[in-house]
Formats: sequence, structure tokens, C-alpha cells
Amino acid sequence: MAWPTRNNTEDKLRDYLKRVTTDLRQTRHRLTPTWRRGAHEPIAIVATACHMPGGVAQP
Repeated sequence: MAWPTRNNTEDKLRDYLKRVTTDLRQTRHRLTPTWRRGAHEPIAIVATACHMPGGVAQP
């Protein structure tokens, strides 16, 4: 079994960080038009609830 060398570990970490950075940039690029378009649209919050008295768990 070969132990990881410092350079090998650093190279793997550097490659991983480059991939993650690229993925983040691509995601930001895809989301920017959606985010800008949504900044001027109203937000609707819709909720419903049901409470049965007397400890009833189901209707």
C-alpha cells in the first residue's frame, strides 16, 4: 500500500477546488437571469392548516 504523498494530496485538493469553483461559476451564470427576473415579481405566501379538536389525528 502506497501512502499518499504531500504533493499528491495537494494536487488532488487543488483539482477538486478547481472543479468546485467551475461548477459554482456555471451555476451562478445559469441562475442570474432567473434571479434578476424574479426580483421584480411579487411573492405570494400560501398556507393551509387543519386542526381537529380533542386529539383527533386524522379526519
